[in-house]
Amino acid sequence: MSADRRRLLSRTAALEGVGERAVTALGDASVLVVGAGGLGAPVLTYLAGSGLRRITIVDRDVVDTSNLARQTLFAAADVGRPKSVCAAERVRGVDPELEVVALQEPFRAEHVAGHDVVVDAADSVEVTRAISDACSRAGVPFVWGTVLGFDGQVSVFRDAGPEPVDFHDLHPDALPDEGSCALDGVLPALCGAVGSVMAAQVTALVAGIGEPLLGRVLTVDARRWRWTESPLRRGPASRRPAPLVDDAPPRIAPTALAERLRAATEAPGTDEDLVLVDVRTPEERATGVIPGSVLPDALDSDDPRPVVVVCASGVRATAWARTARASGREATVLDGGIEAWRREGHHITADADTIAG
Repeated sequence: MSADRRRLLSRTAALEGVGERAVTALGDASVLVVGAGGLGAPVLTYLAGSGLRRITIVDRDVVDTSNLARQTLFAAADVGRPKSVCAAERVRGVDPELEVVALQEPFRAEHVAGHDVVVDAADSVEVTRAISDACSRAGVPFVWGTVLGFDGQVSVFRDAGPEPVDFHDLHPDALPDEGSCALDGVLPALCGAVGSVMAAQVTALVAGIGEPLLGRVLTVDARRWRWTESPLRRGPASRRPAPLVDDAPPRIAPTALAERLRAATEAPGTDEDLVLVDVRTPEERATGVIPGSVLPDALDSDDPRPVVVVCASGVRATAWARTARASGREATVLDGGIEAWRREGHHITADADTIAG
């Protein structure tokens, strides 16, 4: 270990009961962080200087101006750049000896291989279930956190050992994502508080610095800043839920959608005809909409045309499309959302009042 890295870790090593043993354990560990957003930012900030051997960052999104208040790894100059790449640059800047891998892609089960701990900072029930299944098969513990509005939770799951506990013990039903920061808001500082606890769970698991939240769920109410703890145990009837039906609605790239809209304009009533459904908030739509879009409430249930669902980046559109497909409607998601559409230079009308609704 270089003198610079030893100095970087000096305050950790000075803790009572830590010393060289814990520093060595950290230096041998590899951690996968899924999500570099509101939770991933504080997690990565503190893990960057913790002395780990390797950090892998998985995030498919790019930086948006709305992220900057709570995703403290990023600056205005990063808008439009991949989050994983920006986050990796910041982490390397703290500890040049740390191996950092940036993956701009959705989480896949094979990402878990070769890591000692997984951090689920994606804040998505769907992603968490995928992480839970992958970690269970690999025998790897994972740290989970979530924030929405004024509420947050943190826990640690390990589906191995004498007292196994997993995410499905906390949420046994395979429900889709409900709510989002864009729809319901989130207190920026809450992301930092929950993310910091998540980072501390990694060092607890890897090096025994503190006691991990295994079998415990820590909940915070940021209106009153009250922290409560609830026990979590696996019951005799515990089960791993079956995957959601139609778990991945099809996606269409912005360029392909633009071409299809052009074809529909030139030949209305053909197979190219479709309906654009914008599921964003009024505040988001005020920044511009794709011409011809309608609000969900304005969609005629008898309209046989397929729909393409639009949100900011694709997360909410995926949830909406899944529900629509379950009811028998053909629904596709605009891949990357309005952010990707805008980045590729496709037409947006600035008059949000033109949207049908």
